[in-house]
Amino acid sequence: VAPDILALSDAIDLLAAEDSAAANLAKLRIFSGLSVDEAGMALGLPHTSAYREWTYAQAWLRAKLRDVR
Repeated sequence: VAPDILALSDAIDLLAAEDSAAANLAKLRIFSGLSVDEAGMALGLPHTSAYREWTYAQAWLRAKLRDVR
């Protein structure tokens, strides 16, 4: 499990270089357990922007982690 967490953390760091808002939202969702709405509010994002960023982050991270395996 630990290597998967490390790979995910590394992937989020790479995402941050491309889209810091998506990376920050992903960190709050994944590591803090916040809902999309809660994470979006914490970051000052409108509801629709938070969901758009989360959708993008999920797809980006899945693709990146698939490449690692």
